[in-house]
Amino acid sequence: MKVEIEDNKFIEFDEADILFFYGQNQKMAQDFVRSLKRFANKKALTDLEELVYGENGIEIYRNNQLLKAGSINIHFLKDGSSLFEEVSFEKNSLMTEYLATLAENMDINIELQKIENHLLKIESIFNQHLEKVSNNISSNLSSLTYTELLKNNIFLSYASGSHNFPLEMMDANEFVDEYLALLEKNLENTPKETWITLVNLASFLTVEKIQVLIDGLIRLAEETRLIHIFIISQIPLRINYRPDDISNTIILADELCQMPDFDSFRNSIESHYPGNIDITDNQLCQNFYEIAAYIGKNCIITGKSYQDIVLLKVLNEILGFEVSGLTYNLKELTNAERAYLDS
Repeated sequence: MKVEIEDNKFIEFDEADILFFYGQNQKMAQDFVRSLKRFANKKALTDLEELVYGENGIEIYRNNQLLKAGSINIHFLKDGSSLFEEVSFEKNSLMTEYLATLAENMDINIELQKIENHLLKIESIFNQHLEKVSNNISSNLSSLTYTELLKNNIFLSYASGSHNFPLEMMDANEFVDEYLALLEKNLENTPKETWITLVNLASFLTVEKIQVLIDGLIRLAEETRLIHIFIISQIPLRINYRPDDISNTIILADELCQMPDFDSFRNSIESHYPGNIDITDNQLCQNFYEIAAYIGKNCIITGKSYQDIVLLKVLNEILGFEVSGLTYNLKELTNAERAYLDS
């Protein structure tokens, strides 16, 4: 896949159900998100935007085929407000689209007809009283349509404990399950390719809820074959990674670098590693995500093990990054500290 981030300047990567974009190059990350947002807008570019993207607009290619914005739905979760908006009665939200599908619901329409009959009775009573003061003036009550019911009579609240709270009072973590349920309904009602772009999730969701969200999205991707998930973060999220995730990880350093399949990944590390690397595939996978954010950058590293630092240097060499300023601040345990841990 190729995504244009400026006029005739693209970032390229192999497509998968879920992709992780990790690294220190936040300019590249921001440009990528900006292009996806503008592509999702589905409107013609302004003159100013054409200076950035060119007269042809933002171009995204899959297997050398130009994608049309109208053929894809793109959703963004970038802060607590964006999650709140999707589960609230906002324009074009997942909740609004779901409620709109109930317009043909038989039970609702039966009850609306009952309301219509009651309104006609009230209208008749009004007119009986108006006849007492005028022979010419009468009343006409407007009918209540489903659209008017949604617009003027529905207010959403969140039940927590023994209280109902306005949605805006709730923390974003409370809405993860509802978001997944609404997204699933949206895909059932409108089967269409959907991209979910998750930006800096750790800034507004807990570790537990991030795992719930990603697990739910992966399940929907596998069941529907309609969802593609883009996870964008400077620091790798603290979630459960599998060796298969390695090839779905793109490092945002001075250059964009997508990791190979896990077998090739491990073989390359073993051939460059000083001595034997005696750890399991799962442990190597977890160790990789511990240091992924530092690949290709001169930086001071703290809070990592010596093995993590060695792995980082090996990966920099394999990927061709010349990192001369790699420094680290690791302290050995004192004898007393080690004895305490071993006790």
